[in-house]
Amino acid sequence: MSRPPEPEVDVSQLASEEAELEKHFPVSDFDRLRDVVASAQESGSRAVRVRFRFAMEQGCPVAVVDVDSRLPLTCQRCLEPVEWQVRSSTRIVFVDAAGMAAAQTDDREPFETHGGRVALREVVEEELLLALPLVATHPATVACRAHAPMLEESDEVSSDAPAQLPFAGLKELLGRK
Repeated sequence: MSRPPEPEVDVSQLASEEAELEKHFPVSDFDRLRDVVASAQESGSRAVRVRFRFAMEQGCPVAVVDVDSRLPLTCQRCLEPVEWQVRSSTRIVFVDAAGMAAAQTDDREPFETHGGRVALREVVEEELLLALPLVATHPATVACRAHAPMLEESDEVSSDAPAQLPFAGLKELLGRK
């Protein structure tokens, strides 16, 4: 299902007005997150809360972007859903294509505008993607189903079985030189 494109906002105008915006975006609205979230049904009812605080710094429009959400990811150990808390606060400088290289030396994250305009949804989607783990897993404090079979298997190992020592002969081989 295709949704209408989000209207772009003039970041220079928002920055000169020192605007503060709070928005809520459904997780299902983020195209690049569709392959990452656990299921479309689970993500459809979820929202990402975002607060934008715009300002002008050194003649450039900037924003502090605070993102707060819980995303349903898939644990890569047990393939069960895992809740991933995303809380981030990032300072973004809005620049055109020519200013991207100069903005890289700054402590602010550069975000390319389209003639001084951006879709806020794109900014939020980028922040969410940067906050995701490389590999989603349950936290160590939560029992993951993938660990249970390994524990049962290790309990079944007989103590009568000879221990395997893969490097037992290494010292002897090194001594031959």
